[in-house]
Amino acid sequence: MLKYKVFVINLARSQERLAQIAAQLAEVNIPFERIDAVEGKQLSADEIEAVSPARLAKQHYYRDLSKGEIGCSLSHKRAWQKIIDDDLDLAFVFEDDIHLEANFAATINMILNLPTMDWDFIKLYPLTRKSRKNIQSSMQYGEFEFVTYKKFPLGAMAQAISRRGAESLIKHMPYIVQPVDGHLKSWWTLGIRPFGLLPYCISVDIEGPSDINPDGNLERAPQRRVTKLMLNWSRALMRFIATPQLEKQFRQFTQALKKD
Repeated sequence: MLKYKVFVINLARSQERLAQIAAQLAEVNIPFERIDAVEGKQLSADEIEAVSPARLAKQHYYRDLSKGEIGCSLSHKRAWQKIIDDDLDLAFVFEDDIHLEANFAATINMILNLPTMDWDFIKLYPLTRKSRKNIQSSMQYGEFEFVTYKKFPLGAMAQAISRRGAESLIKHMPYIVQPVDGHLKSWWTLGIRPFGLLPYCISVDIEGPSDINPDGNLERAPQRRVTKLMLNWSRALMRFIATPQLEKQFRQFTQALKKD
């Protein structure tokens, strides 16, 4: 019997969001554990430097990180660490502003009953729903479809993470040098091989209020354009190099599913 938990990342001041997601999960009879999110704006300059050294962040990202982005990243790291500390086989990690789709409970149940744990990270929702042109490989599994992506989509609202995946994430992300979904977009630096799962089991109002970018200032923040260009080139090259290993693990994973 697998040991697992459903984690919901929630700021202490966001009681309305917590109540909304708690009610939704109660409707499908799925218990959850709250992860106390880090309030980025309360972090001191010394605390930020300890977790996100300015020198490293400047090298790895094209603009200064906001306190909200750093707090969000630390919150996800808390959830990953909890998987290890609680000796879980896997966990489902959700942000608190999601809406459950009709297939949510079936998705949770399917993942819990997979015939193999040979996976690290399964993305359950992307920030934007791009066309199927972004899908690299796929396998139909009952009413679901496991996929890999040509470019891993942004967004960290919902994912399943195995114990192996959590250990690798914690090991390879000692510092926050870009937003958490930027780290995940460069998955090869984290030692994970991430998959996606369709149809997505949640939805998110991306036009709604954001704790990370409440004033919309991030879009107007000064950018280091040369750094951005170099980072994009480097990411494209490393993705090209790493993708064959991702596809190899995906084939192993899908072969195990076919034996079921």
